[in-house]
Amino acid sequence: MWVRIRWLLLLLLCSCLVGEENFILMTGRTNVEIGPHLNERITPCSTFKIALSLMGFDSNILLDENTPIWLFQEDYDDFLESWKNPQTPLSWIKTSCVWYSRQLSLELGAEKLHDYLTGMEYGNQDISGGIDRAWLTSSLKISPIEQAKLIERLRSGKLPISKHAIDLTKKLLFIETLPGGWDLFGKTGWSGSTDKPDGKNEFGWFVGWIEKDSLFFPFAYNIRAEKIALSQRIPRVKYLLEESNITSLNQ
Repeated sequence: MWVRIRWLLLLLLCSCLVGEENFILMTGRTNVEIGPHLNERITPCSTFKIALSLMGFDSNILLDENTPIWLFQEDYDDFLESWKNPQTPLSWIKTSCVWYSRQLSLELGAEKLHDYLTGMEYGNQDISGGIDRAWLTSSLKISPIEQAKLIERLRSGKLPISKHAIDLTKKLLFIETLPGGWDLFGKTGWSGSTDKPDGKNEFGWFVGWIEKDSLFFPFAYNIRAEKIALSQRIPRVKYLLEESNITSLNQ
């Protein structure tokens, strides 16, 4: 009873401070769930890079964190100055480079991309909006709960993807080691002011997991607000993880 009250109070605090938050943490017992839209499918934005990385390594288009190096072209997306530099798989993830994702999806091709999405059970699996843009406020959509379940299947080896591809994707997604020795993995995403998915609010994502020894806990975080403080997505999830007391296990 007191645990439920605590999380309801936290939900009210979240809505007052930072906008509408949706958060799911899969604990292996009773999931921690915050927010009214955990089952609503929306654009994955750059969190789709998790799936693209798995596909790229599994298809041997991506070879390791430094290969291949692809060069910027004048007609490519250049929202960030860093995107104009040559990109590796690691820099692609760290700078969230959109044009690298588009080139990778074109290398995969529509048939293979669709087959992977079907095998992964990725959201609505709809790439009718274009194989190089379907995940950018277009046809491809996924819910927070589906994001967390995808991570659970990734981490437990239940995806139709090679272990080699999963291991290399983990390298790209590593963020930091948290207090207590827990490793944090994940990918952020954002739909900005020029392409607000619901015509009003920006969407922000942070999807990933924490792990220590044989334990791992997937999570998916989504925030909707008129203007999102992008730098607060990861710290916010770290706070929610701490509040869940999940990291007290195995210490």
